[in-house]
Amino acid sequence: MKALLPLLLITAPTLVFATDSTTEETCKIRDIASLSYMENIKSLEDVDVGTLYKEKTEQLLAFAKTHKLEDFKIVNQDASVSANCCGNYGSQLNMNYSVSYKPSYKAFTALHKHSGSGIVSTYRVGLESCEND
Repeated sequence: MKALLPLLLITAPTLVFATDSTTEETCKIRDIASLSYMENIKSLEDVDVGTLYKEKTEQLLAFAKTHKLEDFKIVNQDASVSANCCGNYGSQLNMNYSVSYKPSYKAFTALHKHSGSGIVSTYRVGLESCEND
């Protein structure tokens, strides 16, 4: 019991300060955009869909640098290959990305006008941790 008292005196202040720092909320607002791309593929035998997918990912990262999207990150991505509904092509490669960046209405405009995506949507997260002005 006597050995526990010095240990408690040393660790108790650390626990108190650790609790204080973790309860502080910070205002971390991020924009999340969803982008969708589609490629028509006439013959799957001649096409490396993995290479197309990689190239689209690299193009998106280059786009973010060119248009100076701050703190840009791809947070989620997926791809699928499916038969084309109309029969004009052999298949379709669909690629979808969720990207995160510092909040910017100009960034959304750049994504819409210059990303080459067929569908662009955006939403803002983190507002609940900020005080309203």
